Amino acid sequence: MALRETNLIPPEVLARRDFQRHLSFWLGCLVISLSLIWGFYFYQRHLLQSKRRTVAELKQKHQDLGTKINEIRRIQAELDRMRQEQAGLENITLAAPYSQIFAKLADIMNEDTWLSQLTIESGREEESFIRLRLTGFSFSADELGNFLQQLINEPFFQGVVLQNARENETSQFSRGSGKTVRLIQFNIECKISKV
Repeated sequence: MALRETNLIPPEVLARRDFQRHLSFWLGCLVISLSLIWGFYFYQRHLLQSKRRTVAELKQKHQDLGTKINEIRRIQAELDRMRQEQAGLENITLAAPYSQIFAKLADIMNEDTWLSQLTIESGREEESFIRLRLTGFSFSADELGNFLQQLINEPFFQGVVLQNARENETSQFSRGSGKTVRLIQFNIECKISKV
């Protein structure tokens, strides 16, 4: 006797089960495929966005550096200008004030000796002294010698040297008499310390 399998489940139900099984299998395959594709897409998008973000950050840093470099250059130019002004001011402040020079000369001058020209040369920045050149006239050699000796004795004036002295006749300083007067024209050089 042979056994025969008998299926009591209606064939429509079996067909529906097979269909549902196939459908769920292919749906699962589709979901897995789509999730792989979407996962790869989001991964690539994330990499691309991070690269774009890095490029944008680098551009921003480059712009910031450019701005800072321009600011540093502007500050350096301002500092150079201020250093030049400071050097000029140091020359003025380190040099003996001109009023002090005039006051010392006024104390030393006698009434028979006077100046026709006074030249002050401050020289270069590295020099520590001011050159003073005095040109004038005196009625006598004794008065000129007296003036020169007082200049030498004054510690404010250093290295006093009589460059030349010559006798001239002129009627310009005759004191109203109209006759010619003998004057001694002189040139004196000395130095004044800046400090």
